[in-house]
This record gives sequence, structure tokens and C-alpha cells, in this order.
Amino acid sequence: MAIETPNENVYYYECSNGRFRLSYFIPPGQLKKLSKQGHISPKAVEDFPDGVDIGCIEADFVEFEKSYDYKIPLDPKALHNAFLAILSSTHKWKEFRGTGFIPAADLERHIKKVDGALLRAKKTKREIKPPPDQLSLKQLHQKRRQQADQQKRMDKVLHQLKMKGIDSKKSIAEQSFSEIKMTKGMRAGDVFFRLHQKHRKEK
Repeated sequence: MAIETPNENVYYYECSNGRFRLSYFIPPGQLKKLSKQGHISPKAVEDFPDGVDIGCIEADFVEFEKSYDYKIPLDPKALHNAFLAILSSTHKWKEFRGTGFIPAADLERHIKKVDGALLRAKKTKREIKPPPDQLSLKQLHQKRRQQADQQKRMDKVLHQLKMKGIDSKKSIAEQSFSEIKMTKGMRAGDVFFRLHQKHRKEK
């Protein structure tokens, strides 16, 4: 029997006690449309007849572009930050364990606000540049610690953001996101999770 899957671009999350993985899912219909328009290699349609999920990290976005001649018009770090801002606005988010989908538009509409908040925060602190190769081991460790501290400050900014449309009394799984168009078939949150894990292992 067929398994239902999203029939539109969505983000799939796996959360565990404040940590998470985020992936971008492109359904088969969208892949075919991109192929017909000449925006993506036809090989993508052949390789992913059930759609493709791409980890929201720069390496995965770059690898997908190299393999299928399609540059995803999104910044994976910005997506990560937007999701963290949403997640940390929900009830007991550091205790939540689970998986789910967020419609692409529902996540992407928060990027501008999140980027703006981070930019304002960076202007109040001296931005730390990547350490040059000629630094001593001790200096390198010091720079790495400074970068880690800066990341913690940026994460704190995200944790404190009030996100419009997010109910702080509900978990991420209970939020009223837009209804996702699904293909007909059996409900398959767990099945999608296993497919996602299999895809990651095959890389």
C-alpha cells in the first residue's frame, strides 16, 4: 500500500532534548517541474522517484548542487537559526523528543526577522574572524573558545526571540502550522524517519 508523503516543499525535523536535525524535502512533483524548466538535472528525477530530503547544512547543499546542477536558493545556516528560534519559543522545548514537518513557507517567513536580530546582536560585540593558519596551538585554542562563546551568545539571542504565530504553551508538534498537502496513502511519520536515516547512511 502507498505511503503518504508531503506533496509540497517542507522541512523535516528530528528533535531530542534541545538538539535537532533539519532537512529540506522536495517532492517528486516539484523535482519534475524543476527538471522540465531546466533548473535541475533530469538525473534527480531518476534518482529520487519519491522525492529527496537534503540535510540543512552547507556540505549537503553543496553536494546536491554538484550532483544535480541545482543551487537551493536558501542559506542552510539561516534555516537552522530560524528553526532554533521557533523551537525555543515552544513549551518545554529542551525536553521535547520527536519528529515532524513544517511547511517551507512557515519556516522561511521567519528568516528575515531572525537574521535581523542576529545582525543587531553582532554589532554590539566585536565579530571574531576565523583564526589564521600561522597562529600557535595555544592561540588557536583561544580563538576557538572565543568563537564557541560567540556562538553561545547568538544562540541566546535566538532563544529569547518572540516568534509571531508560535504558541509558547504548546510543543513544536502541537503548533498550528499551515496544513501540508499530502499524497494519498498510509500515514508515515515513522516510515519517513527510517527513509531519512537510510539516505544519510548511504552518503
